[in-house]
Amino acid sequence: MKFFNIALGLTLLGTYVADCMAVPPGAESVPVCKKIGVRKEIRSLTATEWQAYSNAVAAAYNDKWIDWFGYYHSRVADVVHGSSQFLVFHRDFINSYEDILQGYNPDVMVPYWNMMVDFQNPANSSVLGSKYLGGNGVGANNCVTSGLASAWSLFPKNRCLSRVYNNGTNINSWYSPEYVTSVMQRSNTYADFRFNIENSVHGAVHLGLNGDMGTMHSPTDPVFFLHHVNIDRLYAQWQAVKPATRTYMYDGVDSKSVPVTTNDSIIGTSTPVYTVMRLGYGKMCYTYDTIKAAKGDASALVKRQPRKCIKRPSPATQQIIMKLPPKVLAQFYPSFAKGPGHPLENEMATISPHQPMAADACAVDFKAPPPNENMRGKMPLPSGLPDDWIKMQGSSVAQVRALEKAAYDMVDALNKANYLSPYMV
Repeated sequence: MKFFNIALGLTLLGTYVADCMAVPPGAESVPVCKKIGVRKEIRSLTATEWQAYSNAVAAAYNDKWIDWFGYYHSRVADVVHGSSQFLVFHRDFINSYEDILQGYNPDVMVPYWNMMVDFQNPANSSVLGSKYLGGNGVGANNCVTSGLASAWSLFPKNRCLSRVYNNGTNINSWYSPEYVTSVMQRSNTYADFRFNIENSVHGAVHLGLNGDMGTMHSPTDPVFFLHHVNIDRLYAQWQAVKPATRTYMYDGVDSKSVPVTTNDSIIGTSTPVYTVMRLGYGKMCYTYDTIKAAKGDASALVKRQPRKCIKRPSPATQQIIMKLPPKVLAQFYPSFAKGPGHPLENEMATISPHQPMAADACAVDFKAPPPNENMRGKMPLPSGLPDDWIKMQGSSVAQVRALEKAAYDMVDALNKANYLSPYMV
């Protein structure tokens, strides 16, 4: 994967003006990265990139790093989840995992899975195909027998990787790009954004796959890191919409209901929170293929290589949701109600649910089929989280139920407007 030099990295990430950004004490001394890696959507990886990533993960598994990450997460999860530590802890945790992989191959970056695109029928995603992350578990122990981890023996108790889809051979609907776009636009504080994402997209994917993903040692499933990289991507985009105020915004409480500060240490480390909050500085030497240059202009942060099967963002797709009735926009999409909004708070990606892996199909011209007109006004409700999961995650059942009701209200409003999601196939 390509890395960028320091000068280009600064340009790409946006050289923020110091007197316009609220920088906490100590953060000004965090050094700028000398090179910037790019995390990409898994479906855009070439065969060479996917093989390099797979080989690095296999090496990490053989050296018991996968077991270690699963064990470590299980030891700290109860104080990380349901608190303001959730996003910053996982940003650091993912970065540590990426560092291990780069010890085997310095060019490897952890990809993300934009699973919102697959919300209607997650089990049908090419990402869960037999050559990639594998599908549902089978047999008495619900063992995953295909994909990257098909032959793994894991912590604890030297067992297989397990998945138990939450709807038999299928997975109940997840949260859509339309919903995440609404969250990006309606979340004005770090605490709000963290709560809204952790108890919607985050939880739905864990429980949709279930098995190991439904436990606190979930990093033993290779989906975990692609899922949490996607969560981190959304966090990075939310920050980049208003970098002057959001880069170091950190409010809310910890697991003991004590107000947090950027001088707090990331759980399990002596690392101050402020050291992981600004991409391109300290150890956070990466960015995402979706992020634009500073001020939301039209120049892409990453110059993507032209590939027939991976389409560039389409203004038509990104603008579909802007055509909803004004009342719906005002309630659920306040930025769109005022104008086009910032491109980084619009999650209407042009990836199709039918999208093949670039590693398989880049030699052919992929033409996504149009959405199914029979699904107009029939967007499904996302699957709710059970009480025991909410409590395990340290969240309030009543608050999560209110969040889910707001999500259902959004879906209901879109359906009443006869809206057809481009991801309904």
